[in-house]
Amino acid sequence: MLVKDKGHDIAILRTMGATRGAVLRIFLMTGAAIGVAGTVAGVLLGIFICLNVERIRQFFSWLSGTVLFNPELYFLSELPAKMEAGETFSVVVMALVLSFIATLLPAWQAARLDPVEALRYE
Repeated sequence: MLVKDKGHDIAILRTMGATRGAVLRIFLMTGAAIGVAGTVAGVLLGIFICLNVERIRQFFSWLSGTVLFNPELYFLSELPAKMEAGETFSVVVMALVLSFIATLLPAWQAARLDPVEALRYE
């Protein structure tokens, strides 16, 4: 979406002398920054929820006025949550790699954008 929205701006940069490689690097850095920010936010939120899952369950039980995950039915006195560093690290690495891979095609399309075609109907 960023490439579609910025087509006019990309064309202007290209006519001012920006190379295809420069446009590619701009969009790779932008996509990587979005991926890193999303991964960090997801990890922090996941750690917070994992460490406080029982308090969150109690809060929603209090809020709804019902017993969530009734111990008589589920045979659990509290919700289990176990976080392993190796699994967390592998998920973080996978998220970063996938976000970088997802950035490649749009960045390549932005670099290939023809300035004449992009500015023709403006």
